[in-house]
Amino acid sequence: MQKKVEKRTSEISKQKEELQKQSEELKKAYEEIKVKNIAIEEAFEHLTNSFAKLSDLNREKDGIISIVAHDLRTPLNNIEGLIQLVSMDGNLSDDQKDYIIKIRTVVKHGNEMIRDLLDINQAKNQKPELKISTIDLTEFITNWNVHFEKSLAAKNQQLVLTNEFQDLTIQTDAGLLSRILDNLMTNAIKFSEKGTSIYININCEDDKLILSIKDEGPGISAADQQKMFKPFTRLSATPTGGEPSNGLGLSIIKSLCQQLGGKIRVESELEKGTTFIVSIPMQIETAKA
Repeated sequence: MQKKVEKRTSEISKQKEELQKQSEELKKAYEEIKVKNIAIEEAFEHLTNSFAKLSDLNREKDGIISIVAHDLRTPLNNIEGLIQLVSMDGNLSDDQKDYIIKIRTVVKHGNEMIRDLLDINQAKNQKPELKISTIDLTEFITNWNVHFEKSLAAKNQQLVLTNEFQDLTIQTDAGLLSRILDNLMTNAIKFSEKGTSIYININCEDDKLILSIKDEGPGISAADQQKMFKPFTRLSATPTGGEPSNGLGLSIIKSLCQQLGGKIRVESELEKGTTFIVSIPMQIETAKA
């Protein structure tokens, strides 16, 4: 009987020691978890503060861009006004007339860059109000096409339009649609060699207007296609006629497409040209993006 008691006592003692050991291990683990929780809380607080600072810096940056862009318009407009005064002089030499043309080109490019910067800022910070109207595409494209006759002629390029959009009407923002076409066409002319053709195809599919612009340029690499719609991104291809490029065009096009409830995608291979395909609703019911 005594042996049984001693054996049982020994077992209880071992169990007690094991429980005490487990208790100490749990206590140690708890302390480690507590320390890690404190570290996580400190890291979270640091990230929160960093995010707040970055948000403040981003707002400040957007504000500075907006102020600078607006302020830059004044001297550019003053330059344009002075050019008009100088142009009124009937005794200008051919060289002087050529200088005036070049100055006007620089002023125009500066104003376009300012407009792009303001558009990027506006698209990020607020939903723009759309001006919806019913558009006859035949009339719209005919009027739009006229603006690029000189640019095409300067590089001996040809614009090929399909007739599939005839008798089509859409309800959208004419100004934004025109700017999408302007940017796509400008890029096609800019990055294509002299003597090439640019193809525009417009049709309707499943209540969507499908607009594609294809060029015979150098194409866009797979690596460039991954980043091409990000602001201020310069791609490998360069303008063929020394035209300026600020890296905002494609990001602007994407933003404009999104404002119209649409999308843009690209199909391209090196040395095989590039096709940009825009899809937007045929009808926008509301006047808000």
